[in-house]
Formats: sequence, C-alpha cells, structure tokens
Amino acid sequence: MDLDKIFDKKPLYKTPWFVIVVSVIILTQFLLINFKENFTTIDGDTFTLFGAPDTIAIYGGQFWGVFTNNFIHTEWKPLLINLSGIWFFGAFIERRIGFLRLMSLVTLGCIIPSLWQLTLTTEPGIGLSGVNYVLFGYILVRSRKGEAFKLKGLYIFLSFMLGVLLYCNYVNIFQANVFRTEAMTAGLLLGMLLARLRYGKKIYRIGIISSLSVISIVTLFYAPWSSEWQVYKGIQFYNKQDFHSAKIFYERALELNPTNGLAKDNLRLLSINKLKSKAYKAHIRKNYALAKKYYLQILKKDPNDDWSKENLNALP
Repeated sequence: MDLDKIFDKKPLYKTPWFVIVVSVIILTQFLLINFKENFTTIDGDTFTLFGAPDTIAIYGGQFWGVFTNNFIHTEWKPLLINLSGIWFFGAFIERRIGFLRLMSLVTLGCIIPSLWQLTLTTEPGIGLSGVNYVLFGYILVRSRKGEAFKLKGLYIFLSFMLGVLLYCNYVNIFQANVFRTEAMTAGLLLGMLLARLRYGKKIYRIGIISSLSVISIVTLFYAPWSSEWQVYKGIQFYNKQDFHSAKIFYERALELNPTNGLAKDNLRLLSINKLKSKAYKAHIRKNYALAKKYYLQILKKDPNDDWSKENLNALP
C-alpha cells in the first residue's frame, strides 16, 4: 500500500507534537542562555554548554554541535521568525506525514545544511533558518504531486523565501556576516531533493540520501579548502610539538582567509616560542647580551610575557 497516496488524500494527524517539542526546546534554550548571561553578550563557553561549540571544537570531536546548534537562539527577532517558520511549515508537514517522518526530515535538515555551512564558511552558525528552508523546499515539490500538500499562495511564499535569502546574502556581503545563508540555500535544495525522492524507488532514495550524508560528514575530517580546518590541523601539530608542520597549516589558513585572527595569533605564538628557545640557550651559555636581545623581542610581541620579564630582570 502506498502511504504517500493516502497522505495526499487526507491529513491523518491533528496535533503537531513534534513541532511542539521542538518549540519547547528552543524556548527553553533561549531563556536559559539569556538568564545565565543576564541578557547581555553571550560568551563562547555558554554557547558550548548549550550545544553550539565553535568551529575548532567541532573539528576536534564535538561533532554533535552541527545538530544541536540549530536549536540555539540568543535574540528575540530570529527566535520569533524561526518559531513562526517551524509552526507554519513544520506543522503543515507533520499533519500530513506524522511525527516520526517529520523528525527524520528535520534531523537531516539540521545536520546536512550545518555541515555545508561549516565547510563553506568559518562556522556552522546557530538558529533554525536552515531547517525552515528544508521544510519549505519539501512543501514546494510535494505540492506539485498531491492535493494534501497544496499550499495557498505558494508562489507568494516562494517569492518571500527567495527574497529573504537574497536580503541575507546582501547583508552578509556588504554589512556583517550574520546570517546562515549557506545553510539556508543548502536547506532549500535538500528539502526539494528529499521531497522528490519520495516518489522514486526506495533503493534509489536510500542510496542518494546515504551518499549525500556520507559526503557531508567527510567534510568534518577533510576540508583543505576551509581556513578553520587548516587552523585545526595546525593546532593538532602544535600539540604534538611539531611546530614546523603547525606553521605550514597556519600559513595556509591565512592564504585562504587573510583575516583569520586565530591563525595570526597562533603564528605569533610560534614565533614567540622560537625566540624563547633561543633566549634560553643564550642565557644558560651566559651570552647575556644576546639573551637580552631575545627577551626584548619577545616583550615587543607580547608585553605581558612574565617569563621574559623575570629572566630579563635576572640578567647580571
């Protein structure tokens, strides 16, 4: 029996329980985060605590961040917009395909767009915007196949969603990079693909979804086009005391993104460590003039370096 044909004839579910659960999670996260920070600037540790680790942490093993980051909101406007989207599009779909199928759709919609956002930019971002574009893309394609998915004013919604995407891209390019446009674009395409696959053979559906998931997940482990991935590899080699390899990766990161602050800071630390090694050798050999030269060079790069200050004062 083709369940899709049944769903297309008549909605089977009334209460969108999955949408309710997601909404409660999002609201709870929002309130907890802001109460913890007294509704001021949110620090990095708080983001990690509530499910949005930074890029380096994700590459370092906190892979769950590409999923849980979707439920994090820190400001009222994005919160209300994304909740409106999940209630309109999500509830519309859940009433037609049920709790479990929507949960599967949203799970893919959280992970895959976030992975592409991560690999194409410097971070996976936060918020449910990518998921809402998955849901809209899903409705857009399925509305052409069954009456149950017919959405009044569909082309008005299409114009609105594309307009929002263009506006967000404009802001990212010319003002500040604050919107998850890569996740939104990937989400729209993913939703359309998943809806189209509903009408294909099961074996093709499983194969395509599995292949897409594997390709997306691989970018967590190998993404040489990403400046942040290069920094992560540099940190790995630095922790192994392989400073030469670490420097190569930091320099590659800056080639890809000259504004990468972490790569710049880590290169500066490498140069300081090199100077410290030279200063130490000169000091123990009693070449105090050369040691002083190195200590002063270190303090020029880092005026707060206590080690250099103490050794400089200890010179005869």
